[in-house]
Amino acid sequence: MKLFIQSSTIRLMMLLTAFVSQSVTAQQGPPANVNVAPIQNTLLSPVAWVSGSVVSRNNSQIGANVSGRLIALADLGAKVNKGDIIAQLDDKPLLLQQQEEQANVDHALAKLTFEQSEVSRKKVLVDKNLISATELEQTMADFHVAKANVAAAKAKLSQIKQDLLYTKLKAPFDGIVAERLSNQGEFINNGKAIIRLVETANVEASIFAPLTAYRYLKTTKQLAIKSPLGEGIAPIKNLIPVADSQSHLMEVRLDMSAFDWPIGLNLQAAVATGESKQVLAVPRDALVLRRNAISIFIIDNENKAQQVDVSVGIGEGELIEIIADVKENDKVVIRGAERLKVGQSVNIKSNNQALISGNQ
Repeated sequence: MKLFIQSSTIRLMMLLTAFVSQSVTAQQGPPANVNVAPIQNTLLSPVAWVSGSVVSRNNSQIGANVSGRLIALADLGAKVNKGDIIAQLDDKPLLLQQQEEQANVDHALAKLTFEQSEVSRKKVLVDKNLISATELEQTMADFHVAKANVAAAKAKLSQIKQDLLYTKLKAPFDGIVAERLSNQGEFINNGKAIIRLVETANVEASIFAPLTAYRYLKTTKQLAIKSPLGEGIAPIKNLIPVADSQSHLMEVRLDMSAFDWPIGLNLQAAVATGESKQVLAVPRDALVLRRNAISIFIIDNENKAQQVDVSVGIGEGELIEIIADVKENDKVVIRGAERLKVGQSVNIKSNNQALISGNQ
């Protein structure tokens, strides 16, 4: 009878244990599909994402050097090479002036030839005492005046020829016509801007960083950048450690020759704001954010999820420093942690597609 009671008690305890185990399993739910990544022991630098934009090294308003009526103008958006004609003024008035100045040069040369012969003739007469030396000096003065008149007439002619060249505006660099600042048929005054030409060969990024980042930027050769068109790494081209008293920002120029991004595109660049340090880091997706705490889920040796409260530190890119009772290479859940329960079993999937489909 005693043995029967003991046997019944053992069976009852086994049933209770099984019931409790089933209850716990029911509460935890079936194994959850997750993606994991190892906790890294890596060097991170605190960074700030600063704003900027893609700019051209040359963005010029090309103006006229002479006055005249605009008779031809490059189309908006036209791609031109250095030396191509992008605008033309009516040159007929200048051609008439050129003829006039050429006539003045011919007249001055004729006068100079006459005065030169007079000097030669009167030297002979002075030697023969037929005229006074004063008369010879006057003739020589007339000769020098004629010579100066020739030089002045030639200078005016050269100026007209130069102005004729200015009636054809040529592109000073390869680029694209970004704006037509004048219209065909208008009378253009000397110095007025006609066309805006933007160089597309030498593209840079202009970003503005705090002056406090100067000591880190001067030892950096390249910066991570991102925009709506993508992301990448751009070399630092110029560092300009000068800022105004209001913004306290300095300009940094990046070489964008490796990017096919249009001029004017807004972008951001990661600028270091502090010293690098060795830390334990996880992908940002591993953080489980609650109202009063931040935690991560670690997968233990029994393939179960264990929740660990963490404090976060510096971040760089997709990695962020964590301060917690964890170690390098611990498996941390980076996808699928939203519904995980403490102690729940997991199925580790190799990638996000496998996580969604449920297939390994």
